[in-house]
Amino acid sequence: MRQTEKDDGGVAAMFGRIAHRYDLLNHLLSFGLDFHWWRRLAAEIGACEGMVALDVAAGTGDSTLALARRGATVVTSDFTLRMLARGSAKFKRAGVAGRVPGSVCADAQSLPFRGSSFDAVAIAYGIRNVERRTDAYKEFLRVLKPGGRLVVLEFSRPARAWLRALYAAYSRLALPVVGRLLSGDGGAYEYLPETIRNFPPQKELARELEAAGFEGVGWKNLSGGIVALHTGTRPDTNLHSKNAN
Repeated sequence: MRQTEKDDGGVAAMFGRIAHRYDLLNHLLSFGLDFHWWRRLAAEIGACEGMVALDVAAGTGDSTLALARRGATVVTSDFTLRMLARGSAKFKRAGVAGRVPGSVCADAQSLPFRGSSFDAVAIAYGIRNVERRTDAYKEFLRVLKPGGRLVVLEFSRPARAWLRALYAAYSRLALPVVGRLLSGDGGAYEYLPETIRNFPPQKELARELEAAGFEGVGWKNLSGGIVALHTGTRPDTNLHSKNAN
């Protein structure tokens, strides 16, 4: 749940401090729903044998693990080395290390990969922490192959008013308290709910992706809209050229 510095290294350092408790807190604070959300991401992206995917803001690798378990080859990137290190150990324990050939410490706004390198790009709980999202979208388009698929899994705005109110109270009151008790870093779990509150809702994020140049943009609400899966495709310029002729 992060990606890109907003305060001269403070955010990366913060995630480094909580890396040892990150998975436990995710599972507890989501009541275990995060496992379901990872699987939905992998299914939505169409992960399978032969697919080469990039997992941006991969953190400790739960999203990578979901992709690899469906047969995809996955390169992970994150800007927190401690997170990536925990992911590497997780892949070995799960027996999918051979499907995760590399992990790169990198910023979503400047990815160190050649253009048209990946069949798919995933980013889970990271885009809301990118300072210049338009730069990240350009990078996603650049590294995707023509026709390649982007899937963004992110906290969003619940569809029903009662759920919005309940979720707002939970994120404002419970997250900081539980986060402080289990991680020892109260600031991290005050920062995270703030990023969720300030993040654009589903329609606005879809408009951002369309403006960036993605085609077939859409989203699916999960768990009543607490999180949403946003999708888009890099235009296949060759196909467009053939159609024009």
